[in-house]
Amino acid sequence: MYKLYFNFIHIGDQICTTAIPENIYHLTGNKCVISDKRIWAFDYNPYVVFMDEEESQHLPELNLIPDTRIREQCQNYANNYNSHIINSQTEFMCFNLLYDTKQKTPFPAIPLKHPRLYIFENEIIKPNRIIVHTTGSDRTRDNQPNIRTTLGEDDVRVMSDDVITSIKKNYQHYDIIQIGGKNDKPLGFGLNLCGQLNYWETAKLIAGSAKFIGVNSGPMHIANCYPRVEKRIVLQEFPASTLIQYKPGDLRNWLFSWLDPSYTYFNKYEDDIGYTYSHTKI
Repeated sequence: MYKLYFNFIHIGDQICTTAIPENIYHLTGNKCVISDKRIWAFDYNPYVVFMDEEESQHLPELNLIPDTRIREQCQNYANNYNSHIINSQTEFMCFNLLYDTKQKTPFPAIPLKHPRLYIFENEIIKPNRIIVHTTGSDRTRDNQPNIRTTLGEDDVRVMSDDVITSIKKNYQHYDIIQIGGKNDKPLGFGLNLCGQLNYWETAKLIAGSAKFIGVNSGPMHIANCYPRVEKRIVLQEFPASTLIQYKPGDLRNWLFSWLDPSYTYFNKYEDDIGYTYSHTKI
C-alpha cells in the first residue's frame, strides 16, 4: 500500500486528489493509506484505509501536488502527450505518480478522470434548481497575497455586482440557492444558506442540482465530483490580457491547471475573451 502525503489541505486541494486511490487500485491492486486526521474528503472512499501515523510510518509515500507548479512535471507531460493542455487535474497527477524514465510509453490509461466523493452520486436532479457560490477563500489566512499578480490575476475571486445582476436576469424563473461561508457576498435573491451547511450537506445539494454557477474555489471542486451537474465558472480574478494567453488546463500557468477544460467559463466583461464568454451570457 501507498501512504498519501498532502502538501495542501483546503477544500479544493483535498477533493482534486480523491480519484487517485481508485486509479492506483485499478493499476496496482493496492489501496492507499491516509493518516492525516485533517483530511475529510476521503471519508466514503472505498479505496482508502485510514491508519494512525505510527502504524503507517513504514509505508512508501505518494507526494501529492495538485497543480502544475513543478516545471519538470509539466515538461514530462508535454513531451509524452505533445500538448500543453491537460485533460484534467486527475490525469496530470496520476501521470506524474506513474512517471518513470525507464517505463515504456504509452502510459496506462486511467479509469477515472474526475474526483469522486463516493456519495450522493445517484441524487435525483432537480431541473429548476441552481446552486450559486459567490466568494472564494481568503488567501491572506495562509500568509499569501489575495491577488497573485505574478500569475496574471488583477482581482479577488468574488463575483462582481454585474455578474450577479446577469445571474438574476438570466435565471429569474429558477430556484436559486446560495451556498458558501457565512461572510460570503450575498446575492440578494434566492435562498441564502451561506454558513449553514457542512461539506457533506453542500455536496448533497450540489449533486441534486441542474447547474452550479460559481467562482474558482472549493465548491467548484465539489461540483466536479458530479459530472451530471452543469458547471458555469466565473473567472473574476483574471483581466482580459491573461484570459487571452491561457486556456483551462494550461500547463504554462498553474492557476489555469485548476480549471477543468470540460466546464464553461465566463469573464467579468461585456465581451467574449479567449476561452471565456461574457458574464451577460452566463
